[in-house]
Amino acid sequence: MSSKERDRLKAIHRLDEDDELTVALAAEALRLSERQLYRLLKRYRRQGDEGLVHLLRGQPSPNAHSARAKGKALRLYRERYPDYGPTLFAEMLEDHHALTIAPETLRRWLMADRQWVGSRKQRLHRKRRQRRDAIGALVQLDGSVHDWFEGRGPLCTLLVIIDDASGRVFLRFSTSENTAEVFIALRLYFERHGLPLAFYND
Repeated sequence: MSSKERDRLKAIHRLDEDDELTVALAAEALRLSERQLYRLLKRYRRQGDEGLVHLLRGQPSPNAHSARAKGKALRLYRERYPDYGPTLFAEMLEDHHALTIAPETLRRWLMADRQWVGSRKQRLHRKRRQRRDAIGALVQLDGSVHDWFEGRGPLCTLLVIIDDASGRVFLRFSTSENTAEVFIALRLYFERHGLPLAFYND
């Protein structure tokens, strides 16, 4: 018995034992209509506890495929479609073999039969690049055009020079990210911090 069916059994026992408990109250507690509860009571009085078990319990689903259809699908996959995924295989079965089976059902069958393990490969997690060990080993430069002064000045570019090892940042505003302005920013950076071993401009 399921927990729902056990709750119904308890309520029906109480109905028989407790004169104050009405069918209306029991039905409300069980979230059933009075009509449904009367039907359950009738089955219970005729069949006992078994009358409360769902009538379809243990019965094959009306949508279930026959063992013959399953066997045919698995054989066809093994012999003719071993490199197909379940969705494409379902289309082939319907178009060429008069078998209509949902891709999810085929996926379960094929996995249980160990003919298909799933083609979805786990994406490799992107590894964070290790920073350089020494200050000056690599310097990176980038420029960002923005209304930095929020309308109080002209639109300009912020040139950013970052030391990869330390994260030290050097900033300079310029009219644009042109060659002359970049060279000026680099000269100022080199004069202050020295020449780097490597340089990267985004």
